[in-house]
Formats: sequence, structure tokens, C-alpha cells
Amino acid sequence: MSDLVFVADVHLVEGDAEAEPFHRFLRSLAGRVRTCVIVGDLFNVWIARRRFLSKDQARLLDVLRETSRRGVTFKYVEGNRDYFVGESWGGDPFAEVAGDRLEERAGPARILASHGDLVNLADRQYRLWRAATRSVAARGLLSLLPSGTGRALANGLEARLRGTNMRHKGSLPEPMLRDYARRAFTAGFSHVVLGHFHQETRMELEGGTLWILPDWRAGRRYLRFDASGQPRFEAFEA
Repeated sequence: MSDLVFVADVHLVEGDAEAEPFHRFLRSLAGRVRTCVIVGDLFNVWIARRRFLSKDQARLLDVLRETSRRGVTFKYVEGNRDYFVGESWGGDPFAEVAGDRLEERAGPARILASHGDLVNLADRQYRLWRAATRSVAARGLLSLLPSGTGRALANGLEARLRGTNMRHKGSLPEPMLRDYARRAFTAGFSHVVLGHFHQETRMELEGGTLWILPDWRAGRRYLRFDASGQPRFEAFEA
């Protein structure tokens, strides 16, 4: 049981019909996967303070804990729709939460995983938005909000993100993706795994391979590295 799995951009909302298939996917990892890395945006918006936790979010965290007890280690890389996950859920249910990037190994493969929202340097509007919403001031504001107001804020953030700089979301920023990957390869990584762009991609470059994870709803697909370090995209048959 040494396989490694990456999945991204599930974007669950309250009452989501996709929640149960995703729960089944997580449970199916027990006995065949050692580590599952969720590469951001598990929920459509997740302000991850405990008092803002919704019923459906709590249920999913319980499934993660249940599957952890069966031998699967879960790790998380925060995405553009995630706020303060590590502060509340680092250690339980996630063994590790990374704000930007996380390193994994599978056989000889050295893997860098990042959500990918900071790859596009031209998207200045989003980069400013990201810095503001994760600032010390934002943390202070959240500490003062009651639970109902926090959930309303999450809904407002979702609407704000939907309209943020749409011209940067229609196509892959290939030159910047290549530059990002090549810097990782120079640092000794052989694979780079990104989410965010919702387009299943394998890009062979000098020094290594760049993988872009599909969004979960597009076909319930994920990336799997076997014990020898060989990767492939697979689909979960619910």
C-alpha cells in the first residue's frame, strides 16, 4: 500500500449531489493508497474556522477521519477558495496543510504540488485580492464574526471570485506554466502537479513532467503514482 493520489477542485456546496460520490471515492482509497493530497478548493468557498463549519463540511471531515483510521494519510494544499485551513484542520484530519506548495515522493519521483493560482503573474487583480483576504487584518475580522455572518461572508466571497478577472481563466497560461515547472525541475523535482485550471493536462518538458489536474466534476478523475513512481490519470467509478 504505497500509492500516492492527487485530486483537486471538488468545489462542493451545501446539498451537493456530488458529495456522496466523493465520500465513496475517499473511502475507496483505504487499503490501496498510502497518501491522498487534495490540491485545493475542496469546497466552493471554505472559510475554515471551526465555528463557520456547515453540516455538509463536517460530514466530509468525518469521512476523512474515518478513512485516516483505515490507514490513509490526507494532506492539503490551500487553493484560491480556501482560507485558513491549516489553522483549524492541520493535524486533524490533515496530516499536513501547505499554504502554497507541498513536496511528495513516489519511488524515485520527487513531486512538487501546488494549487496553481499564483502561477499566472499577469493576473495582478487576483494576486492583490489573495493577499488582502489572507492578511492579518482579515484574520482579525474573522475572529470577531459570529457563525451566521461568517457563512454569509463565504457566499459573498464566492460571488466575488466568480467575477474576478475572467480574461485570465479562459485558457492555460502556457509560458508561465512552463517557467514555473522548469524552476521546480532545476530545484530537483521530476514532476509538478497543479490544480486550479480545470484542464486535464500532461506536459513533457526538459527535466520533468507538468501535470494539471482536472476538476472533479468533469469526470471524477485524479492522478495516481504507483509504488515505482509511475503516474497516470484514472477515473473513479462510483
